[in-house]
Amino acid sequence: MHNTSWSWETHFNIDSLVLLKILVVLIIIIGVRENLRWKRRKRQDPGGAISQANARERHEWRYVRRAFTLIQIAFGLYILGSLIQFLLR
Repeated sequence: MHNTSWSWETHFNIDSLVLLKILVVLIIIIGVRENLRWKRRKRQDPGGAISQANARERHEWRYVRRAFTLIQIAFGLYILGSLIQFLLR
């Protein structure tokens, strides 16, 4: 009778650790590329009431957006550092 139990070690050995590190490198490359890519700006209506309201709202929320951006950068650097430590082990 065949043994149908699945074990983690059967499919994920030392070779899969190398494969995992290769996948991590690819994820890092894709993430850095996406973050550094120039964002296309939308054409804005220079004199419309909607664009002026949008500008006022952006100005009012500027500190919240900056704080959120700083948290994103800190978290991204932490994740990047963790991935680099994993790759160097």
